[in-house]
Amino acid sequence: MAMKKRTKGNITAPSLPGKDMLAEVNNNEAGNIYNSLFAKNRKVEYDNKDIALVNIRTNPDNQIFRAMDDDEDIRILAEDIKRNGLMHNLVVFPEQEEGSTVYVLLSGERRFRALNYLQEKGDATWNIVNCNVVTTPLTENEKKVLLYSANLQVRGGFSDEAIRRQAIAEFITCLQREPYNMSREEALNATKSVSTVNPRTIERDARIEEKLKGKLKTLLNDKFLTRSECETYLRFEADKQDEIANRFEKLQAVDCHSDDAESAGKNYVEVLRDTLHDAFRELLYDAQRQGTTKEYEAAYEKAIGYFDDGLADLSAKADEYGRVKASSKPEEISAINYEGKKEAAKGSVIQKNVPQMVKKLNKTYSSKAFVKALKGVSKESRDADVAALNEIIEISTKLKNIIEAIE
Repeated sequence: MAMKKRTKGNITAPSLPGKDMLAEVNNNEAGNIYNSLFAKNRKVEYDNKDIALVNIRTNPDNQIFRAMDDDEDIRILAEDIKRNGLMHNLVVFPEQEEGSTVYVLLSGERRFRALNYLQEKGDATWNIVNCNVVTTPLTENEKKVLLYSANLQVRGGFSDEAIRRQAIAEFITCLQREPYNMSREEALNATKSVSTVNPRTIERDARIEEKLKGKLKTLLNDKFLTRSECETYLRFEADKQDEIANRFEKLQAVDCHSDDAESAGKNYVEVLRDTLHDAFRELLYDAQRQGTTKEYEAAYEKAIGYFDDGLADLSAKADEYGRVKASSKPEEISAINYEGKKEAAKGSVIQKNVPQMVKKLNKTYSSKAFVKALKGVSKESRDADVAALNEIIEISTKLKNIIEAIE
């Protein structure tokens, strides 16, 4: 497809993210909240203009999304543009730079990078590109809302959970500022309407990003902890959250003596570390299920004690493994890896706990009374049940993948 024909004058039906387009995408109650509030503030107008690539600048606010795009993604997009043309114009706004006018991207950074790739490969076709230039004066927050809404619409479920969480939380915050002045609930609903991410996922992402603090959030962003387990840790008091985070930080710091040569599977220490992680998590879950404060405190102290003993043992075995690895032959390292995996399997928390859980769930599934009782249960309660089951599915899948990856 050829590049869009240039038009003159103001474009009063902008593709990003004006009321008309949002109304088309967000034909629902939540979308209407965003559309109506956006329309009350102003109508964003654009002028169509040919601009040299050298005069276009990337937007610092796009850094969070930029991290998801690697060079191969850009190359594939560049090849598609070369075959089919640029099917969507870049959206930019003018800015002064050392006395000259340059144009900063609001939408289309991936396309911009792809066009630069083609230019670098000697294709001069795209040295000048047709853009929609915002002519309406916008505040910094309005520019950010335009940029974030574009990314939330086109990037689907996001490949990186940490980036998705941060983007959703930041978008909600921006919508609560001038000139939108939405309540937190309105901003959350508007985010659901703009994004293609599952609404329940948006709620969970927003909650975890707003409430999770300090080391726990760092461990989550490092992917050492999962979102579902962090949601459980949030139920603990602040001092206990700090204790839990400190324990996991120590566990993360254990030297597993892994290297590229062991890429076929996790080594002895890595398996033992994962086993301790799983066991500690399950004991913390168990503490939350206790009926009285006394039982809760006792179960929590049991979890902490178990972890501290386990970490001391793990650290000693890690040191021993490091010495063996430094001085032994490959077959001897393989032998200790095999023995370590067998040792880890002996104390499998999964084998101890899953049968009991499956038995209880099967009993519920087979009960006609349960299905009948559901008719009298509130939607909020049913949604909570679904969320709990999704949590089980999520962590079960992750554990299954870990186990299957080990040879």
